[in-house]
Amino acid sequence: MGSVVDFIDGNLTLETDFAGKIKIPLSQIASISSSAAISLRLDDNRTFNEILTPAPGGKIGLQANNQSFDLTEIQHLWSEETEDPLAVIEGKKQQALIMKWSHALGFDLMGSSGNTKDFGLGLRADSSYGNKFREYDLYFAYNNSSKNDVTVVDETKFGAEYDSKFYEQLAWYAKTDLENDRLEKIDLRATVAVGLKYFWIKSNSHDLSVRSGIAFRLEEYQSTNNSTLSEPALDFGLEYSRKIKDFLSLEGDFTYVPNADDFTDFLLSNDIALVVPLDKKENWNIRSGINGTYNSTPAITKDELDLKYYLRLVYRLN
Repeated sequence: MGSVVDFIDGNLTLETDFAGKIKIPLSQIASISSSAAISLRLDDNRTFNEILTPAPGGKIGLQANNQSFDLTEIQHLWSEETEDPLAVIEGKKQQALIMKWSHALGFDLMGSSGNTKDFGLGLRADSSYGNKFREYDLYFAYNNSSKNDVTVVDETKFGAEYDSKFYEQLAWYAKTDLENDRLEKIDLRATVAVGLKYFWIKSNSHDLSVRSGIAFRLEEYQSTNNSTLSEPALDFGLEYSRKIKDFLSLEGDFTYVPNADDFTDFLLSNDIALVVPLDKKENWNIRSGINGTYNSTPAITKDELDLKYYLRLVYRLN
């Protein structure tokens, strides 16, 4: 026995003294009765506020009149202490339209291999502004490392992305990534892309999206030889996150930007990390991962692979 809280989506929620709130599916309900007036909405949207009584044939009856209804005709039930489910649903729809800011600031302890082999410190800031249907994302990252008072890493990155859903799982996107790397003697590496994003999986514990589009790639070098590279390209990407346990998540981002005319000329980048929350609200996190870039046509005397591993303390503000 218990008092009715609501009936939504074929599930009856009862408030009990022995187990708190419990949900019972319609298939396991034999009858419903109440000692006080309760609101009832049928599938045809007729609404009543009456004391409910059992009726012959497993139906539900209204005490004030002779009407009775099959349990399968019930759309909603709710008590005076709870809100009309339609109002709750409408409220959630309105909340989904509200644009909200989210920020994160991280400090890195990192290492590198490839063009450099050393440890250093880094800074990364992320901001997003969006709702359920569209979102703006911005990031800024700076990495610097020195050895024997000689700078061996001096890298600055900035990126922006906008995506807007036009169908349940489809969105169009526009993005740009800018980079300055003194070690690789790159004054500017820029990629601009526009295309379609498909949200393949989206659940409470598992997100997966893929994207593809057209792009333009520009690289300006400090050296006088081959000082500028500019070419049309394609953009392919994958974003993945999975909550493995309450205390552990996996996040990954992969991007492949090939020359539109020659797929052996490409830029491949990735960031994959394990994330461990440090508090219940998950405002503080430890992020440990690998960030790398593979350039099939690097600057002269530079390696194709530039790989960094890091340990980052992140503070999130929603």
